[in-house]
Amino acid sequence: METTTVYATAKYPKEATFRETDWEALSQMWYPIALCEEVTDKPIAKQLLDVNLVVAKLGEDYVVAKDLCVHRGAPLTEGWVKGSCLVCPYHGYEYEADGRCTKVPSDPDWNIPSRIRLETYLHEVKYGLIWVCLSGEPQNDLPVWEPEADNPDYLRFTMGPEIWDCSAGRAIENFIDNAHFSFVHRNTFGQESSATQGTEYEFEESGNTMTMEFDYLATNPEDSPITNTKELQRKMHRTLFLPFCTRTCIAYPENREHIIHINIAPISAKRSQLIVVFTRNFDKDVPVEELLDWERKILGEDRAMIEKQKPEEIPLEVSVEIHAKADKASIAFRRWLKKIGLGRSFTA
Repeated sequence: METTTVYATAKYPKEATFRETDWEALSQMWYPIALCEEVTDKPIAKQLLDVNLVVAKLGEDYVVAKDLCVHRGAPLTEGWVKGSCLVCPYHGYEYEADGRCTKVPSDPDWNIPSRIRLETYLHEVKYGLIWVCLSGEPQNDLPVWEPEADNPDYLRFTMGPEIWDCSAGRAIENFIDNAHFSFVHRNTFGQESSATQGTEYEFEESGNTMTMEFDYLATNPEDSPITNTKELQRKMHRTLFLPFCTRTCIAYPENREHIIHINIAPISAKRSQLIVVFTRNFDKDVPVEELLDWERKILGEDRAMIEKQKPEEIPLEVSVEIHAKADKASIAFRRWLKKIGLGRSFTA
């Protein structure tokens, strides 16, 4: 007999670090919380919008649920996987992927009430990531990774998950900001002589996406894994999948493409999880660790700056911070946050 999973709607947590109205608006979005490869034969712990989650693979299915056994409040992340069930570590209650409790060891003949079930949340597996919407009614779409997704012509490698001490809003604003390249990244690819490049860019908004295109002349230092040139002309195309995911395609001469997917989930108001997926169709013979070392160096420069920004909140009132012509994507992002119901200042 087939069963239909009934997904719960998460409730505003008592220990929330968000304003309730902000939390309600943000809970209606998809977020990437885990790489599939993280979830092996044991349940793992994740946190999203201050909600503690357990993620497990039960047979061929994944389950994402509140990290709480309804019997006596034990953390299911301390439990284990037994066949197609998640086992509570306290009294051995067994739960299927649809949330049903199917075994109570202390009372094997009990007709288990239907209310004894996991509080499971809507999730989807795509691009090797597990995406979750706590409300069960997502108001945004999952990102589109084309043509690189599952394409054998592209090498894929991943950085993270990493936990950054910053709001998801400040983090994603950095990754749609072109004017910081020449300064934050002056020890990697940025050069001050290119500071005006990317400040005037083609920009479009459509629903829950924003796109921009621009050129940037980058340096290519000796420790870069790209060889044989001191400078690299980059043609950049970036899509922001609101609220906190970007796809940036960096095109070089001779049809070479390096694509960076930045996927951010707000753990709490001032902490974020980043999963960064890289794909490229060139230099595929370079050891992945060398490629990752270079990418970590660049993203480490971003992190060092973002974690020091004050205030951690993004002011949604335009007059609170200064805006130049290079900031039109940031202004549009803040306008979108207000549109979905976030407050005058926002921490996410």
